[in-house]
Amino acid sequence: MMFYSGFFAIVAAYLVTLMDRSLAGYNKVLGFLAFFWRLALTTATGSIFGFLVARSAYGSALMAPMFIIYSFAYGLAAFLIVQGSMYAWNNLKLDEGILARMKNLLAVFVGAALYFTAVMHLTSLYFARQTDYERFLLLDGGIYTAAFWLGQVLIGGILPLVLLFAPGATQTRVIAASVLVVLGGLAQMFVTIVGGQAFPLEMFPGYAVSSTFQDGIVNSYSPVLGEFALGFGGIALAFLITVVAVRVLRFLPQ
Repeated sequence: MMFYSGFFAIVAAYLVTLMDRSLAGYNKVLGFLAFFWRLALTTATGSIFGFLVARSAYGSALMAPMFIIYSFAYGLAAFLIVQGSMYAWNNLKLDEGILARMKNLLAVFVGAALYFTAVMHLTSLYFARQTDYERFLLLDGGIYTAAFWLGQVLIGGILPLVLLFAPGATQTRVIAASVLVVLGGLAQMFVTIVGGQAFPLEMFPGYAVSSTFQDGIVNSYSPVLGEFALGFGGIALAFLITVVAVRVLRFLPQ
């Protein structure tokens, strides 16, 4: 999914660079198409979790908009990191006005991500059938509870907002906040994907389930080498596409 999104963005940008001035107006159309494509893609991803009603961690209509705002926050943070690296690589300096706008936009996305997270869990606490899972995640989940409060909330939310709203923000501080947002995003995905499936399924409401298949217990998880290779390989491929685009298509201002 990451590869196809990046490939589509590069092809669209390359087509824009080939247009003459009489066709320059199409770049706005392509921009809107890319934006709505991003909305559709992330809505589909969030809806996959939203329709999994068998899992206590999922099964909510809030999953789709929550994933959209997550993608905005994590995507902008990753963009700022890459942008800062590319500008330093080419001995360029980002305009202070643009940096201030990017900083404020990232703060809005991070704050909105925290807001949707709070609404999601407060909504779940309203339903009695969700109480056990919320207690597991917020209080008794061990590594999942630590990843949620320390990783997603503190590192990925509160600390970046402190850095972004502190007076006299510099590009170094903005990039530092972006790195924290990305780390918080990794924690959020771990909590949502792994923690949500580690909590046992409630196959027979009102009854305790126990068998040789480890039903009714919290499952453990440890990634294997292939999963590490798949994750880092996708990141490496995205960076490779970005480097080629910057060097060949001349994205950066001269």
